[in-house]
Amino acid sequence: MFGYVRPFKPYMRMFEYDIYKAVYCGLCKDMGRRYGFVTRFTLSYDFAFLSLMDLSVRGVKLDAEKQRCIAHPLKKTMCAKCTCNLKYTSSAAVILTYHKLRDDIADKGLKGKLAAFVLLPFFKKPYKKAARLYPDLAPAVENAMELQNKIEREKTAGIDLACEPTALMMQAVAGGLTSKRDERRPLLERFGYLLGRFIYICDALDDLPDDHESESYNPLLAKFPPTEGINADYLKKVHAFCDDSINFTLGEMADIYVKLDLKRYRDILDNIVYLGLKNVYTQIKSGKFRNNRKGNNDQ
Repeated sequence: MFGYVRPFKPYMRMFEYDIYKAVYCGLCKDMGRRYGFVTRFTLSYDFAFLSLMDLSVRGVKLDAEKQRCIAHPLKKTMCAKCTCNLKYTSSAAVILTYHKLRDDIADKGLKGKLAAFVLLPFFKKPYKKAARLYPDLAPAVENAMELQNKIEREKTAGIDLACEPTALMMQAVAGGLTSKRDERRPLLERFGYLLGRFIYICDALDDLPDDHESESYNPLLAKFPPTEGINADYLKKVHAFCDDSINFTLGEMADIYVKLDLKRYRDILDNIVYLGLKNVYTQIKSGKFRNNRKGNNDQ
């Protein structure tokens, strides 16, 4: 479900990419420090973006330096000096990942089930800790997951309804970037809702071949049953349908983003909102995204 919110690296200046990597690596270290070593291996690009949003909303300047880490033991990379400002997003990542692992055990194929089964025990205590820190977020995510389970049991064919649980989860996460009294909170919640829609549609399209093969629920398969298999004509029809939903979603996201009028890290956030999301969707349609993800390619 995660990993679709990425920058478009070819259009990033070197110092911007250094800042992005510093946030990503700082978030990874903060998760390890707060919630245990294993949680670091589940970090996705989505939460690096949310961390940048968080820092920008609060106007926090990031201090970074070159450090070594488990991913780069021989070569130092840019990393946030102090990770205390990443507390919320590292906690949100743990809460969402815990529920994703539970969902994978119930929903994924054998390989996905095994991976989730191995990882889940390492997330039980971290989840309880994160839930205590953010008591509003944890039940919101849990309620959204219950709705998702209901939708999957009923094999809903409507993409809007199928998107709703992920949209509500991300709405809760984005809303938590600021206080309930902040006048920007409704905008952040709407932005998160739309981001969740984008993530879900991308995930449904990305998983289409696997879900067809394993006969798993996918709203696109439910709406467009592939009577002759997943061929070029079938994909053309599905892509046209997804294009409309994605374009509407990204269009409104851009409008909300402009209204937020974020200043700090604006160029990096612009890159992700205006270029990165669209590029990820294009790569999913072309079939390139899976290979790039396996190769850890940010383009």
